[in-house]
Amino acid sequence: MISNAKMNLGQLLIRQGVLDEDQLAHATSEHRRTGIPLAKILIRLGMVSEDTLTSILGVQMQSTTKMRIGEMLLAQKYITQEQLDQALEEQKKTGKRLGRTLVDLKFMPEERLVEILSKQFEVPYVKLENFALDPEAYTYLPEDLCRTYKVVPLFISKGEDDRRVVREAMTIAMTDPTNMRVINIVKFKVKMEVDIVMASDADVVKTIDRVFSGHSTSEESLAELISDTKDGEELETVERGQGGSDEPELTDEEGRQVVKIVTTLIHEAIARHASDIHLEPQETFLKLRYRIDGDLQVMSPIPARLMPQILSRIKLLSKMDIAEKRKPLDGRFTVRYKGSEVDLRVSSFPISLRKRGVCEKIVMRILDPNSGQFPLKDMGFDPRVLKQFLDAINAPNGIVLVTGPTGSGKSTTLYASIREILDSTINISTMEDPVELNIDGVNQGQINNAAGFTFAAGIRALLRQDPDVIMIGEMRDQETSSMAIEAALTGHLVFSTLHTNDAAGAFPRLLEMGLEPFLVSTAIKGVLAQRLVRRICKYCKEPVEISPSLREELHLSPDMQFYHGKGCEKCDGSGYKGRCGIYEFLVPNETVRNLIIKRSSGDVIKRAAMQECDMITLRMDGIQKALDGHTTLEQAIGASAADDQ
Repeated sequence: MISNAKMNLGQLLIRQGVLDEDQLAHATSEHRRTGIPLAKILIRLGMVSEDTLTSILGVQMQSTTKMRIGEMLLAQKYITQEQLDQALEEQKKTGKRLGRTLVDLKFMPEERLVEILSKQFEVPYVKLENFALDPEAYTYLPEDLCRTYKVVPLFISKGEDDRRVVREAMTIAMTDPTNMRVINIVKFKVKMEVDIVMASDADVVKTIDRVFSGHSTSEESLAELISDTKDGEELETVERGQGGSDEPELTDEEGRQVVKIVTTLIHEAIARHASDIHLEPQETFLKLRYRIDGDLQVMSPIPARLMPQILSRIKLLSKMDIAEKRKPLDGRFTVRYKGSEVDLRVSSFPISLRKRGVCEKIVMRILDPNSGQFPLKDMGFDPRVLKQFLDAINAPNGIVLVTGPTGSGKSTTLYASIREILDSTINISTMEDPVELNIDGVNQGQINNAAGFTFAAGIRALLRQDPDVIMIGEMRDQETSSMAIEAALTGHLVFSTLHTNDAAGAFPRLLEMGLEPFLVSTAIKGVLAQRLVRRICKYCKEPVEISPSLREELHLSPDMQFYHGKGCEKCDGSGYKGRCGIYEFLVPNETVRNLIIKRSSGDVIKRAAMQECDMITLRMDGIQKALDGHTTLEQAIGASAADDQ
């Protein structure tokens, strides 16, 4: 049996809308002064009637006698002996609990059953329909756990126990308060005490749908939060150069609103699968944009009155110096969202406005460990390219390079490659600037130039760590690149990235750094060039006509059918949802290696690779993905614009 003596009765009544904060504060002070139970004080003060209290909290206040559920139902004349006997027979066949069997046989409504169980176990019974859920509570438990065990996180409370020790507890609603296994699972997950209330099965399922569909009544959308904010008088601009020091003081309510806006804008960005959040001060408002699927989307503007406090709040979370506004700063913090932790990398950059003076633009990069983790086979490689790439990353030594501009998914490909070859028999170490995603079983090093931990110094140290595979975030200078080649030639497999337009361009780029051509041609086993294109929304995809002039220009036959998205609610009218990659992979053969030694241009190397290695170029792969209906022809052509094919 569960005893819920420590249940925070006041919080429960407030969230049911029966009490307000002032009434609870008065009743609590009386409880402390007299020692009389809070429930009795509430009734004596006339704040809550006994009928209301017992209907909300079940009937456990009227009886503490423990009886079998069948006996109790018979005693209360809710069922007959015949119905009980029939339910017991049915229970033997199904193995279900007696109460559930009675409901399934339609001998009693589910709500009546929950009330009786509430009385039996002294566990409060609540109706969740209008319950004010705490947004923080349901960030501790993932959706799949809540659905599997039929659990709803309601709120988190702090209080002192009998020994004056501060106790933090989460109150959850569940249908079966006797299931200690589920209660222990929840305790382990949330790392705090758990208080139980009961709710009907239908009520629990409906509330889980409400909470995790993104339409929780407890958490307003960002647009609603901002529209509710009173912006007061017209902005009083400050003298140029003074910054925001003369901003009017915020009230306590506005201060709470700032915290709520920051929390909501971060949660909303994660829910929309944004990669970055941009906060850009303007003269009369704070501009908010999310980068979603590679494109910046403008969100509701934030009133200028709250601008300094919102930027300061983010700097505070990131452990950045709030007083320093004249130079760029970097920080990082972690938030909990729907049961998982998400890292945010924060960068501030001072900008100058004509009237407001020096302000700070803040960009937050969202590093969600649960997103962007695809196995290589699901990343859209052509089957022939996938086989070549798998052969390269499973080679005993050499260098595998991934090239492309910023934001083309190079890091995602490298992480997927590491996960592909990850094995307890090999030692994999990385040097990154910064570490974006943590992979279990991989030793990930964070570059720190200020402390002398550079890429070059890191490679020297790593080679003494007996590595089998080394990942270097970027081959950005001659020293790092030459040491990477040396590592590859001494029996190590090296993964790294390079900023070039195509695969063939990697070789001239490395030679420009001062590397020896014969070392480059020997060490590099393969170069993957990639781009990200927007994926057509599957809900509104339809065939589209291509103009004859474009077909002629691109040498496309008339029977080639292409597609686009006409726009729908699922894709916010854009016609696109998500992204996919287009790739070209160059594996040097003897001819290509000879051209590298002769210092040939990238174009010459590319033509040779197409003729002799049957290399699929970015343009070819992009057009094929457009034909397959994954992306539009415009996206494919735009992403491979630098490609001559």
